[in-house]
Amino acid sequence: MKASLVIPTYNSKELLVPCLVSLNHQRLDEPDEFEVVLVDDGSTDGTGEAVDALELNYPVRRVYLPRTGSSCRSAARNAGIRAASGDLVVFADGDQIIDPLFLQEHIRCHRARPGIVAIGFRDYLAPGTVDLPALGRSFTAEAFPPVVAVDERAQVTDTLSQNLANLATGWHFLYGCNFSVRAEHLLAVGGFDEDIKKWSFEDVELGYRLHRRGLTLVHNPFSRVYHQDHPESDAERYADWRDNFAYFAAKHPGPEVRLQWVLDAYFDPRREDRSSWFDAYLRFEFACRAVAGRLPLGRSYEVFVVDEDNLDGAVPEIERSGAVQDLIVVDTTDDRDLPVTVQTLRTGRELLYFKNPGPELLKQAAKSFGCGALLTAGTER
Repeated sequence: MKASLVIPTYNSKELLVPCLVSLNHQRLDEPDEFEVVLVDDGSTDGTGEAVDALELNYPVRRVYLPRTGSSCRSAARNAGIRAASGDLVVFADGDQIIDPLFLQEHIRCHRARPGIVAIGFRDYLAPGTVDLPALGRSFTAEAFPPVVAVDERAQVTDTLSQNLANLATGWHFLYGCNFSVRAEHLLAVGGFDEDIKKWSFEDVELGYRLHRRGLTLVHNPFSRVYHQDHPESDAERYADWRDNFAYFAAKHPGPEVRLQWVLDAYFDPRREDRSSWFDAYLRFEFACRAVAGRLPLGRSYEVFVVDEDNLDGAVPEIERSGAVQDLIVVDTTDDRDLPVTVQTLRTGRELLYFKNPGPELLKQAAKSFGCGALLTAGTER
């Protein structure tokens, strides 16, 4: 399979250079291959010259877009989609350092699954500089600042389930910094909406349309990127968020779209009672579940533990048990395919999944779902 990695950039060469250097260390299975489609959205800071000076061991298809009143992230990404030659289109941002298994993992998810959107998370790096010579020699954590925060979405999946398809709001987890989908689906839905010109929602809105098309959104826990620290204005971002929310809700007037307004409790920097993103998101998720009539109150869950001894027969057993009982799957193996496979199952019941959960996560889940059996799940490993 060939993957086209689309990276938009605008006047951020100091962040882009480490991103491109980190991609020298991608490890793909033969005969898979990749290209980078670098979309320069009218940079004036010498981005082109900086890229020319790099020694890169992969093909780069460069697209330069002159800056106009129509310039925006959606237009830049759509230009990348049009220039891509791969069947699989992967998206990342130019302010990230990219893990060596990033593309291998995205390709693996799609190899036998034509109807999915694979979503990865990002970790946040502390302020500081990147040691480019060290990063050029090898992908090592010593070459860039340490991780100071994990992706905010991870707290939701750790609490409610790492089965993204079981969330009522899973489409909202599609962020442009780390996801992939086959080109045919992007073209079928028309790509990103270029009327969304400001910060926020251009990626989530695409996720909503892909979800409505019938694709399954899955989380791949092994495709990682690292976000480089740089200044951002909460006030400016919030103004953009409000404008784009209004546009999104007018375009898609369904209740689940309008319920995103619950997240205003996090994004509004003027609020004295400003919520955490996690708390606001939980309210959004459960509001959508309530509308759909699937609040998990008073449910009784069966627990199925997957270990190395029963791994080979785990999927049919999950399908069988999950068809007659709300099910919590605790995966204690190192298998990389089971997380995605479970997320593509449709049992007709609640199907929760946790990969190698620690004691604290199991304790939290046992309390959240009233399932004491989780307290001993996987302890024999």
